[in-house]
Amino acid sequence: MVQVKKLTDKERKAIEQSREIVVEELVEGSAIFESNGLSRVKVTRNGVEKILVLPIKSGGVSDLVDDLNKNAPTPPIVNKLITPDSEIGKELKLVRKKFVQMFDYTDSTYIKDKEDHDSDLGMTVVLFGVDLPIKDKEGTLIEDAKRKLDILKGMGLTGNQFTQIFKDIQSLTTFAEERETDFLD
Repeated sequence: MVQVKKLTDKERKAIEQSREIVVEELVEGSAIFESNGLSRVKVTRNGVEKILVLPIKSGGVSDLVDDLNKNAPTPPIVNKLITPDSEIGKELKLVRKKFVQMFDYTDSTYIKDKEDHDSDLGMTVVLFGVDLPIKDKEGTLIEDAKRKLDILKGMGLTGNQFTQIFKDIQSLTTFAEERETDFLD
């Protein structure tokens, strides 16, 4: 059994004054890990720069990403003759030429399918991360993700704006140091 040290009043007060929250129990049904915030997106209207402020959330997005990644395209498998003096041959410690089954990451169909999947994944994160109802021209709430995406595109959502919203949603649950490290990878 693990002994949990109880905090003194002084320690608790110090933590309360910081950004940290001491979690003492996890209760089913609570939304303790959900995050929300704001994304600021630049638009220019009649030569005047404006900032759209959109409420965003993290809850439910990771489950959606996991589901979409289950259907991610995989590259085709090809038989390739590997020689012992090639990089792969040395890695496999081959002593003679051998046919090896390998993924073909250069396959044009796979590349297109992967780009489409990644684009859909990003758009889905934005769709579910923007914490606003999306309605049609008649004011009817839209539930269908494809229709929501079409509406956003029809509103003129640009690649840069999309990227900004996507990064802001990611930043809700990622420390700044991790984002910098990920950026360098």
